[in-house]
Amino acid sequence: MKIEIKATHEDKFASMAKQMGRWVDHVLGHGFHKYSSEEGWSPAVNLYEDDRHYCVVVDLAGVKSDKIDIHPEQDELILSGYRPTPGVSDASGSVRLHHMEIDHGKFTRGIPLPEDVDVDRIEAFYKSGFLWIRLPKKA
Repeated sequence: MKIEIKATHEDKFASMAKQMGRWVDHVLGHGFHKYSSEEGWSPAVNLYEDDRHYCVVVDLAGVKSDKIDIHPEQDELILSGYRPTPGVSDASGSVRLHHMEIDHGKFTRGIPLPEDVDVDRIEAFYKSGFLWIRLPKKA
């Protein structure tokens, strides 16, 4: 499945908030301030490279493909979207939550783009909870 690539501009405040979040992760450890429905969360990413492409794999289990947005912005690929709170599907009676580690709500992730990426040919597909983004190198 292909995901439409759109060009937009990120709000300067959101960019500053992202940088502050990285700093807090560095100082306090990743995940210290994990839950905040207003700020969102950041999915895990792997980056691979071969002779003709870079490949970004993003862990987005539980996210519907129509809730994912991908767009290049300056020298960064911006991923954003929404994952609902996972719940108990066959619960009987009231349900109490005892422990929560699965991130949910809004997410955003910026991935620096190498200089040799052809942003006009970026392709993406979603399969088995992973978003695969192919970044072709310029010829």
